[in-house]
Amino acid sequence: MSEIIHGNNPVIELLENDSSKIEKVLIVKTSKSDKINKVIELCKAKGIRFDLLPAEKVNSYLERNEHTNVLAMISDFKYKNLQEVIFSDNSKVVVLDNIEDPHNFGAIIRSIAGSGAEAVIIPDRNAAQVTDTVVKVSAGTIYKINVIRVKNIAQTLDKLKDMGFWIVGTDMDGDKDFREFDYSAKSAIVIGNEGKGMRRLVREKCDDLVRIDLKNNVESLNASVAAALVLFEATKK
Repeated sequence: MSEIIHGNNPVIELLENDSSKIEKVLIVKTSKSDKINKVIELCKAKGIRFDLLPAEKVNSYLERNEHTNVLAMISDFKYKNLQEVIFSDNSKVVVLDNIEDPHNFGAIIRSIAGSGAEAVIIPDRNAAQVTDTVVKVSAGTIYKINVIRVKNIAQTLDKLKDMGFWIVGTDMDGDKDFREFDYSAKSAIVIGNEGKGMRRLVREKCDDLVRIDLKNNVESLNASVAAALVLFEATKK
């Protein structure tokens, strides 16, 4: 699933000119140079994850006898754009607002496919992308749905509204129980970040907010569990 680009200059060029393909950057934590500093600065500026790791861990991704101080992992997964997907009259899609954990992402994908929903929409920055881990956790079901990648989630919600979708956000303070909500219309279900929930602007774009009532002082559910509950309720109805 992943291609490896390594070396200071190739990674810097990729970051400057085509960073949307990058899943993450790995840097040998003992490396100190102007170019390494530039790599880190570019990653921060473009919202790309970078990990500082021991040399043996970084070089384990290369062929034997190859060594590097920095490498970029590039996804070769074929994402779709919103315009090329044809939705049915009662489509159900899931919008992920900066889900970061690839295991959560993979589990949500599996629930999307299993529930019969048609697509997942993800941002191309500051969020988990399709990796080998995501494919494995999804048990390969990622190839059975449309994976749409966009630059701006809030703007995409406006586009979905124009396409006839009702935007349903999941929120602990939602005013409607998720089991009692009417999902019969075209619905886009928004799942927020694991720790922070939906961002303010994304939350404001939602037409309705639904909640999952919990007992025993449990504050919240794992994002993938919450997504599964709402998805199967939505597609059941």
